[in-house]
Amino acid sequence: MPRTVLLGALLGSGIMVGAIFSHLFVLGIEVQGDGGTLFALANITLLSCLALIFLNRDKLPNLLKLKI
Repeated sequence: MPRTVLLGALLGSGIMVGAIFSHLFVLGIEVQGDGGTLFALANITLLSCLALIFLNRDKLPNLLKLKI
């Protein structure tokens, strides 16, 4: 849905930053013998979210407006 792309990308990037930090500082890159697949997928998802945020950056002021 085009109206929620920016919001979803912002939320997704926040979640993926948390996932990457937990891999780096708590879990380790490789978890249960996956060869780092989950870490790689988190990085790909973060890059995709950042690309969507960059492409929709003109909509950011509208997202911050309060509707009363």
